[in-house]
Amino acid sequence: MKVKILLVDDHDALLSGIKLWLSQVEEWEVVAEASSGEEAIELTRSLKPDLVLMDISMPGIGGIGALEKIKEENPNVKVLMLTMHSEEEYLKRALIKGASGFVLKKAAHTELISAINTVLSGETYIYPSLTNLLIKGFVGKDEEGKEQNSKRSLLSEREEEVLKYIALGFTYGEIAKQLFVSIKTVEAYKSRISEKLKMKRRSELVRFAIDEGLISINE
Repeated sequence: MKVKILLVDDHDALLSGIKLWLSQVEEWEVVAEASSGEEAIELTRSLKPDLVLMDISMPGIGGIGALEKIKEENPNVKVLMLTMHSEEEYLKRALIKGASGFVLKKAAHTELISAINTVLSGETYIYPSLTNLLIKGFVGKDEEGKEQNSKRSLLSEREEEVLKYIALGFTYGEIAKQLFVSIKTVEAYKSRISEKLKMKRRSELVRFAIDEGLISINE
């Protein structure tokens, strides 16, 4: 069965180019194209795509507004954001709302297929030049003065460390390299974290990490 992809962008020329690039992969099928966030929401409801490839900046509700609604109604759908922006504010908001990754439009022709494969495998794809930007914007000192009975107290020091990386959008492979452990070990930590916190969705873990001061966001 082919992977169903919905394309969303208000620039026809870019949509045509992306559709051409995606046609290189036989297992993928572009099931529809949309030019607004509102249209993307409706098409996601009716077509139930596996992946939504969407511009972050569009008129109306915009990409982030559409992302939030799509993930609320279809939590299992992957949403990969296309962006011309390298401002951390756009990226942080999209990550918190449940984006599976980001690709800069100027690099789409070289990075898109790799990004989609990464996202479809269940990991997060962040274009390399954006990674440091996100780290600078997100990482902060642990917040002091939290109540002792917080769910955070259930986590070990290493589990907190893994949670930070997950919230920042690192893949399991990237976390494994940072911590000098195997990918299976990282997956085991993630499973324990989700079980302890009763949170399965990455967006829930991101919000928890922010609320507990493990990472910070300046809104």
